[in-house]
Amino acid sequence: MRILVTGGAGYIGSVSVEAFLASGHEVTVLDDLSTGHRDAVPEGARLEVGSYSDSEAVARLLARHQIDAVLHCGAKSLVSESMTNPAKYFIGNVSGGIALLEGMRAVGVKRIVFSSTAATYGMPDRTPVMESDPVRPINAYGETKRSVEGAIRWYGHGYGFQ
Repeated sequence: MRILVTGGAGYIGSVSVEAFLASGHEVTVLDDLSTGHRDAVPEGARLEVGSYSDSEAVARLLARHQIDAVLHCGAKSLVSESMTNPAKYFIGNVSGGIALLEGMRAVGVKRIVFSSTAATYGMPDRTPVMESDPVRPINAYGETKRSVEGAIRWYGHGYGFQ
């Protein structure tokens, strides 16, 4: 399988890339390197420096590398910064996430795994948190991740995304 990993130069993304490569998959990493590190991208993965927030560029990349599925790990992720600069998080995470989905839709890539966060649960009623527990974000970061989860769910209903 040919997989695109957004944010693949970050910690979670790069560890996922390693696992995909070890399982025999072909991996392309899309990362703007604003918080990720070029050296974190495992050998054997192709690095494309850029942003997932440009749907046309994403569509070209997906088509060029004949991508089958996307692991979306890219995001702005500092909780405290999200509270003092929520616009940065809504533009980067939500608008960017929708741009990624639109790039995927343009070329017919409908398989996505989203790296979300426990911050969507806010102050959970119990631990460990179960996926079925209510989502009640208490910061802008958690709200942006919840928003992208909702967009992905609706892209599934409307466009057949899985």
